[in-house]
Amino acid sequence: MKQQIAVKILVHKQAHKDFVYTAKNKLNSLFVHDLWNFSTEKPDVLFFASGGSESGAIKYLGNANLILLVAFAEDNAYAAATEVKAYCDQVGCDTVLLSLDDPESIKFLNLFQNIHSALARLNGKKLGLIGNVSDWLIASDVSRELLREKFGVEVIKIPWEEVGDYKDFTPPLSFIKKYVNDKLDIEEAGRVQSALSHTIKDHGLDAITVECFSLVKHRHVTACLALSDLNDYGVPAGCEGDMTSITGMLILKQVTGLISWMANLVKVTANSALFAHCTAPTQLLNDFEITTHFETNEGTAIRGSFKDDIVTIVRFNNSFDKIFIASGKIVSRPTLAGFCRTQIEIELQKGESELLKLKPLGNHHLILPGNHSEKIGLFARIKGIEIL
Repeated sequence: MKQQIAVKILVHKQAHKDFVYTAKNKLNSLFVHDLWNFSTEKPDVLFFASGGSESGAIKYLGNANLILLVAFAEDNAYAAATEVKAYCDQVGCDTVLLSLDDPESIKFLNLFQNIHSALARLNGKKLGLIGNVSDWLIASDVSRELLREKFGVEVIKIPWEEVGDYKDFTPPLSFIKKYVNDKLDIEEAGRVQSALSHTIKDHGLDAITVECFSLVKHRHVTACLALSDLNDYGVPAGCEGDMTSITGMLILKQVTGLISWMANLVKVTANSALFAHCTAPTQLLNDFEITTHFETNEGTAIRGSFKDDIVTIVRFNNSFDKIFIASGKIVSRPTLAGFCRTQIEIELQKGESELLKLKPLGNHHLILPGNHSEKIGLFARIKGIEIL
């Protein structure tokens, strides 16, 4: 879905109307014709078409969390944008100054438009909470009203009773073939996958998070493989009823097009962090084996080796006004006893490690293959989220 960007053209007071028309055509010549919406009083972009337009910009500042100041070099337009940028820095208005004569600025504007399109796609998504938020996630529940107001995401709470008895469902044949294991009961995990898939279809859900430990406690079966499979099908699926993490997974899917791995932060050193969890999308793994769930030694879980060497780590706080973003290299893929089954150690800069140690936003972090820091950081700025 393409999302038009709200643009205000600024010119000096004596400018003829043809000047504005020419400016529009010049801007449209660089981008797809339907990119811009020029009929707005709440712009995301201030387009300076001439000098002498500086004072006219002031009343449009503050209408968006991040405003782009763009201009060509001609007619003192870029000079005017520079003056406004200085003013914005003085008053604390978040802006980016872009020269439309610079190819890198064109790339940034296209990225800006892609993030707005991602926000448009996010609006109206349905997130299912199956069961409750696990009681140990004391910093990770999220206000349903906040998600609706900030992102347009609707939360649907579904009791396990409404899902039905997983034993009444038939395990998909593709699931049995994918997670084949001679020693553990894959069919039971497949029935859980089928039950969750039917729930997703029945409620029209775009993502789910599952209070999974009640399954282990009362039925001696885990959701680890089911969630892995759903993620592989492109449905963000998280465990423990972690509302912060599943919202983050849903956001990252729209912003990057990728499924992320939700993992425990289990150790931080001066220059690295170790992450681990018992479920992971197999599309992110080179290879994997089926084993038991770490905490209970029951059911089924995944021990896998991550494909990519470069990854991005993301964690929102539960009010979605702060975010931790870091990219780094995987330096080891251990199989240590005492931790969840799939494990990676990621190299970090000193400041990043200190943030994780001194000001963590919570336990679960989201890991994406590749470096997406710029894209996610721009999303955060557009939504007024502080980047730590």
